[in-house]
Amino acid sequence: MKDNYFKGFLVGAAIGAVAGLLLAPQSGEKTREDIKKLALNAKDKAQDKYLQARKKVETKLLEIKEAGKKIDFEGYKKLVMQVIDEIKNDSDVTAQTAKEIGAKLNSDWNEIKSSIL
Repeated sequence: MKDNYFKGFLVGAAIGAVAGLLLAPQSGEKTREDIKKLALNAKDKAQDKYLQARKKVETKLLEIKEAGKKIDFEGYKKLVMQVIDEIKNDSDVTAQTAKEIGAKLNSDWNEIKSSIL
């Protein structure tokens, strides 16, 4: 599931970047090198943003657990939305990327629930 998320993110990011690179006046070999670097950087960036968001969600869940409160899936989704709102303020994250991270975090509910709650 993580691979599908990152593949989708990469496709969107790469389309715009590749178009710009292809229109730039430089050799084909240099253009291919730039595209490869761009793809690797975009993948790393997407993974980093997702992991940062997941860490924030896990930290907040632990705080809820330590306070003696329980959380269900609806509460978890609200928590994810709070984290997504926080990362939307990051200039490196587009609204679409934030939405995709939120969807991925929501799909992580069962895994997170079993490891933290």
